[in-house]
Order: sequence, then C-alpha cells, then structure tokens
Amino acid sequence: MIIALFVVAAATGSSLRYLVSENLNHTFPTGTLLVNIVASFAIGVLSQLGSDWQVVIGIGALGALSTWSTVANEAAEMARERQGALALLYVAATTTTGVVAAWLGLRLAGWL
Repeated sequence: MIIALFVVAAATGSSLRYLVSENLNHTFPTGTLLVNIVASFAIGVLSQLGSDWQVVIGIGALGALSTWSTVANEAAEMARERQGALALLYVAATTTTGVVAAWLGLRLAGWL
C-alpha cells in the first residue's frame, strides 16, 4: 500500500511542479524556485515526524515537486542563451533559499 501511495504522491508532486512552472516561468524560472522553497520548507517540517508518511509525502510528493534536474536544466538553458550571470544567480538563490526554508521548517517542527 505504501508503494502505491508513494507513486500517487510522486505523480502529484511532479504534475504540480510542471503546472506551476508552466504558469510562472517566463523570463526567470520563478515557478521552479517557488516550488523548491515550499518543498524544502515542508521537508524540514516532515523530517521531525518519522513514519511511512514521511516517505510518501517527503520523498514521493515533495521530492518530485522539487528537483535539482529541473534547476540544472533551466540554468544550463540560461547559460546557452548567454545569461550566465542570471543562471548563477538562479542556482545561488535556489540553494540559499532552499536551505533556509528547510531550516525554518525544522525549527517550526521543533516548536510544534
């Protein structure tokens, strides 16, 4: 049953990332950055729970929602379009905000 839930969660997370990215990524990958921040925060909160739901939601849904392969692809595309500085800014912003969001999620979970 956990495997089936995991598959549904992963499909939901990746579909949501696609929809957000399609609607918000225009001149900058704002949608991808946003879903990575939200997923990082939620993973921080979930890491305190420890159960099968952590696997289903944390790895399945949130792991599919946030993805480094999308960040890498978008940064490479920016670099190919001679927007190397913007690509570096995007990767730095994704990394920094992701770590801060996960830390905030951990802190919030500790306060619950």
